[in-house]
Amino acid sequence: MFRCMLKAAWVLLLTPLCALAFDAVDVLTPASGGIYPAYPSDPLRPYDLWAQFGMMYDTNILRRTTGDNSELLTRLGLGGRMDQKIVGRQSVHLEGRLESYIYNKNSELDNIGYGGVAEWRYELGNDLSGAIGASRRRFQANLSEIQRAQYDPITETQLNATARYALGPHLGLRGGTAYIDYNRPSRAFSNTKTLLVTGGMDYVTALGNVVGVEVAEARGDAPVNQLVDPLGLFIDNGYRQHDVGVIGTFIVSPFMRVAGRVGKTTRHYTELPGRDFSGPTWNAMVQWLPTAKTMFTAESSKHVSSIIDIGASHIVVKGFSFGPGWAATAKLNFQARFLRQPQGFEGDPAAALGVAPLRQEFIRGYRLGSYWEYSRQVHFTFSVDHGERESNILGRNYVYNAGIAQVRYIF
Repeated sequence: MFRCMLKAAWVLLLTPLCALAFDAVDVLTPASGGIYPAYPSDPLRPYDLWAQFGMMYDTNILRRTTGDNSELLTRLGLGGRMDQKIVGRQSVHLEGRLESYIYNKNSELDNIGYGGVAEWRYELGNDLSGAIGASRRRFQANLSEIQRAQYDPITETQLNATARYALGPHLGLRGGTAYIDYNRPSRAFSNTKTLLVTGGMDYVTALGNVVGVEVAEARGDAPVNQLVDPLGLFIDNGYRQHDVGVIGTFIVSPFMRVAGRVGKTTRHYTELPGRDFSGPTWNAMVQWLPTAKTMFTAESSKHVSSIIDIGASHIVVKGFSFGPGWAATAKLNFQARFLRQPQGFEGDPAAALGVAPLRQEFIRGYRLGSYWEYSRQVHFTFSVDHGERESNILGRNYVYNAGIAQVRYIF
């Protein structure tokens, strides 16, 4: 359970507040989700089917410095999940969603997004287990990056396989591979095909603490070279990346948990090595439960990421966030998050060639949200979201406020 909470916390931290603001309610969890000791999680049902309706008012949907960019956005969605035993210890996991986004003013942004995951989860004997799966999602490019009302779809397809072999009750070897294909028709030079291979060793104590090492090797191919004006040069954005690190999860006491990874990342480009990166990277989280109904979480991260929404081949992101949570009742809880996130666009070929300044941006903001289980089938989520960005590039500063209300019906 704590590993799942850790993964969710890192998603919160690595997703900037400038992302599509419906994320502010999508990441909220119910009080009965197992976060608070006072309310243990309900048994996982073999399947879920839901429909949802939400509305968001945003004072600056296009994330521009000036102008009237307010917008009322409506989202309609359907989704479901199924976990089914097939034979013996073999099972299948299926999950999918379909969402329609309707803009009141900027109708050219109306779009349909989707996401789906299919996994075969296997166990062979008592020692070998893992999963083989595929996923695909389609979404609108981040409006905080393109800053215009333009339909700009991105499709991400991923194939993956994982395995873990237990060498005994405490020690295990694990490995995995993934192939990720990004496709963005409007910026073909941003398209990358990435092959990732990972491996590691974990030691699990009798108390459930985990310590281990892991290595990862990634190779990204960019079929279309990027044109750098005004030089008229075409630059290959292909790269190789190597990561090595130490991971750990520790239950310090019944009221405090610590988890994280610290290591070194090295990225080399096929061309223009002046934008290579080599340095420390980390993810860390501390969770404190002062009472059975309250929690406080702090997260810190530094990572190198290829983000297809952005023109740079990679960015270096340092983030810090913290926030409390309070379960007023078994059906109602409140959560808050405050974030600071400096970003350096060091992979930009134009900056490496000296024809454009190195883009440096600083994002900060906060989110306040609540999750109310009105009944087993009807769930309400609410959020207030504020964010701002400072940039050394003219026209990229912004401030926005957003409010979201959503209802989900679970069949």
